[in-house]
Amino acid sequence: MTSKSKVGFLSLAEELHFDILSFLPYRDILRCTSVCKALRQTFISSSELQYIVELAGQGLLPVLNTEFHKHVPISRRLQLLKDNASAWFQFNFRLVSIRDHPAITPAYLQPQSSEVKRFFVDDHLYLFDETEQLVKIFPLVPQSSPQIHREWTPESLLPVSDAVIDHVWIDPAQNLIAIAYRTDDDDYLDSLSWPDRPFYIDLKALDGDGVHPQAAGQTLFLSELDDCQDSSFKLQGLGRHIAIQCGFCGMWWLQIWDWQHSTTSNSIISYTSSDDSDEDFCFLGNDRFLTISNLNFNLFLIEDVSQKPTFLANFLLPISELIYIDYVGPTDDIAHGPQLQMEAHQTLWTSDPEHRILFFVMNLHSVAFAVSTKVFFDLDPFKETLEEIPWELWGPPNTRAFNPESSFGVVGNRVFQAARVVGATADDGSAATEYRLYMMDFSPLAVQRRQGQGRVVKEPSTIVVENESITTSLPYVEVLSDGKYSADAHDVVKIWVDHYELYVPRLASPSAMN
Repeated sequence: MTSKSKVGFLSLAEELHFDILSFLPYRDILRCTSVCKALRQTFISSSELQYIVELAGQGLLPVLNTEFHKHVPISRRLQLLKDNASAWFQFNFRLVSIRDHPAITPAYLQPQSSEVKRFFVDDHLYLFDETEQLVKIFPLVPQSSPQIHREWTPESLLPVSDAVIDHVWIDPAQNLIAIAYRTDDDDYLDSLSWPDRPFYIDLKALDGDGVHPQAAGQTLFLSELDDCQDSSFKLQGLGRHIAIQCGFCGMWWLQIWDWQHSTTSNSIISYTSSDDSDEDFCFLGNDRFLTISNLNFNLFLIEDVSQKPTFLANFLLPISELIYIDYVGPTDDIAHGPQLQMEAHQTLWTSDPEHRILFFVMNLHSVAFAVSTKVFFDLDPFKETLEEIPWELWGPPNTRAFNPESSFGVVGNRVFQAARVVGATADDGSAATEYRLYMMDFSPLAVQRRQGQGRVVKEPSTIVVENESITTSLPYVEVLSDGKYSADAHDVVKIWVDHYELYVPRLASPSAMN
């Protein structure tokens, strides 16, 4: 910009300065206001510009058309957003017992019970007992609102008595429960439009026993798939999409439905891998998803479920040895604002899929990766190598690898871990096992401003996995909680993070359970 054009720009009315800045990405807004006093003054006097920067810097998107956004002034929304961000830097915890909860039985408390699957959504725990074919959902603490407390028997979930439930997925935000099941009942199968499928997915309303009112039909139908009843598979959804992934003897298959518009789809990918490989997948917003293995990420675009997903890129991982995927953090979580009286439990802000953390753990907790999802939405730097993007090209600046000490949890841009306290002692002076919680906040504004307490970590770090060194450098802010809690042989099951609350469920020792 020449001096004449600069003078001309600065001579514009402040309203035009605001209009121009409001069209810029938040980083450019901060850059412009840091070098120009006049623009800085425009920014300071505009709650709307500050709100744009605060939202993007925290990796959030506003949920529009709510009473909150219609009636709460933007200055108030800005303050609430800042308060919520600052609150995480002063996080602490209190003990809440759920052992006597009527929905909890000893079978559900066994940490090694592979027959009972636990999932945490929207302040609620839901349990799927594969042996008894029972499903329960209940609030962890009584003050969560609104509350869902239901138990389903096989008879209430399945269309025929001899059907077997393989998987259940629940989305309280959409009042949806999806049930994947199989059956050999010939009369029932003959009544279906696609009677020769290995299993089916029914869509029901959480608050009733009927078909979900927004579903295109009661049942989602798969394309032809052999040996699925002998395979492991995963059922997951996000928004209008539901997907299922199956694997058997090195053959992998994934299908995606737009469940609100059709009960069938041609959005299918299939591929082969090593018989011993481990595969997973996750959604990245409404139009992208990743398949995840120990060797790479494959990125796909969902344009229309009537056709095959479009392959976009293959991101290689830095590990050549075969290791297993233990955990993939949720990518469908929703960030909520405070519950003011007028908008009780409305969703105010959601995680921006382009600016959040994908978190996954491999090889029995020996290595964890926090990955900035922005790398999956800006492919221009890799356009010459999309078929196989080397780790060295994309990985180090966009990830942080570490050896997780114990349990972990993730929401949005924040990762939580339970860190063992070195040298902890009991009241009698004997050695004790105690933990403190610490948080890694990867949101850009946290790193830039270092809001509240915490230590900014920008320097690269190196870990060793299977004799391979992995160096990463994604910046974050580290915050350690003040409180401590004791643990025993059963330790912490998992850390659950939801809304602006953190849950650290811990099982008692066998003697205490008795």
